[in-house]
Amino acid sequence: MKKAIRSFLLSETTYSVLISGLLLCIPLRYAFSSIAVIVLTAVSFFSVFFHKPEFKKAYWPPILLYALMLLSLLWSVEVQKSLRGLERQLPFLIMPLAFWMMPKLSRTVFMKILWAFSAGLALMALVLIGYSASLYVQGRTFGVFQYHFLVSPLDLNAIYVSVMVSLSFLFMIFYGKRKLLNYGIIVVLGLFLWLLSSKNIILITSAALFFGVLLRGKYSSKQFMVLITAVAVVGALVLYSPVKRRWNNERHSDFKEALTAQSFGILYPWTGTSLRVFQGRMFYELLQENDTWLTGFGVNAAQDKLAEQQNRYNVYCGYNEYNFHNQYLQTFAELGIFGFLIVCGMLLLLFQNYRKQKELMALFLGLVLFSIFLTETYIWRQRGMIHFLVLFLLLFKIIPSQKTAL
Repeated sequence: MKKAIRSFLLSETTYSVLISGLLLCIPLRYAFSSIAVIVLTAVSFFSVFFHKPEFKKAYWPPILLYALMLLSLLWSVEVQKSLRGLERQLPFLIMPLAFWMMPKLSRTVFMKILWAFSAGLALMALVLIGYSASLYVQGRTFGVFQYHFLVSPLDLNAIYVSVMVSLSFLFMIFYGKRKLLNYGIIVVLGLFLWLLSSKNIILITSAALFFGVLLRGKYSSKQFMVLITAVAVVGALVLYSPVKRRWNNERHSDFKEALTAQSFGILYPWTGTSLRVFQGRMFYELLQENDTWLTGFGVNAAQDKLAEQQNRYNVYCGYNEYNFHNQYLQTFAELGIFGFLIVCGMLLLLFQNYRKQKELMALFLGLVLFSIFLTETYIWRQRGMIHFLVLFLLLFKIIPSQKTAL
C-alpha cells in the first residue's frame, strides 16, 4: 500500500492530470478551480514525505506579493475589504508552495499540460460557437458570435478568454506536431480568437507570431504557414467589420479632454482608451492627494477611493464602479511602489527565462501579459490569476531537456 501511495505521489502523470484539470476548470464556476487548487496543494504536500523538494528563486515574487498584501492590513483604508482580498488572492501564496513541494517535472509534462488545455479550449469554443449558431438560425443577429456575448453562456469575460486562447494558439503553432488533430485545434482557436474581437490581444498575438518565426532562425514550411496565418489575422483585424468598427470608435478618443476636463456626464462619449486615460489621471490625483506612493491604500481597498474621486468629475455612475482596468496602476494604488515592482519583476523573469532557456512560451507569456496588464487587472481576478500562476510556475519548474513536440 505504501509503495502504491509513493508511486502515485511521485508520478509525473499525477501532476500532469491535476494541473491540466486545474487549467480546464478555469472557465467553469469559481468553486471548481478553487477545489482543484486545494487538491493539487494537498497532493504536493504529502509528496514531500518521499522526496526532497527543490525551491526555485522564481517562486519568491508571488509569495512576496502576497506577503505585501498581508502587510498592507496595517495601513489599509478598508480593512474588511482587504481581508476579503487576502482570501481571494491566496493562490499567490499556496500555489508557489505547491509547485515547490511537488516532485520534479520534465518538459514533456509541461507540453502535455498545455496541449490538454489547448484542446479543452478548442472544445469549449466549438460548443459556444455551436450555441451561438443555434441562436443565429432562430433569427438573432451575427452579434451572437462576437465579443462578450459569445462566452456569456459560461458567464465569462471575452478579454480574459482571449488571453488564454492567444497563448494556447501560440503554443499549438510553435510546439504542436504536424498532425490533423493539432491543425484542427489551431484553426478552431484562431477562429475563436477572431470572434472574441479583442483588439489588443489580436495585435499582440500577431506580433508574437512574427517574433516567434524570426527568433526560430529558420524558415520551414511550417513557419511559412505561421507567417501566412499572421498575415490573415492582421488582415481580419483590418477588414472584418466588427473589429474595424471598434478600432474606428477609438479614433474618436479625446485624450486631452480626458486629462483636463473638470466635468463629464451621463452622455459623455467614452471609449475604452479615453476611459483608461482618465483612470490614469485618477490614479495620479489619488496618490498625489493622499501621499500613498509608498504604501498604496491596501489590497482590495482602492475602489471606494477611485469611485469617490470619479464622482467629483460627474462621471456616469456605471463607469465610476470600474476599477483602474490596468494591472500596473491597480497594484500601485493598492500596494504602492513595491507591489508595482514585484509585478514588473515577474514579467522580467519571463523574459529572462527566454533569454537563458530560449523557451518561446516564456516570451509569449511575457508579451501577452505585458500587453493585457495595460488594459485589464488580469491577475487580480481568479481566472486570470490561476491561469498566470500555473503557466509562470510551470515554466520555472520544468527541467531543461531536449525539445519535444506533441
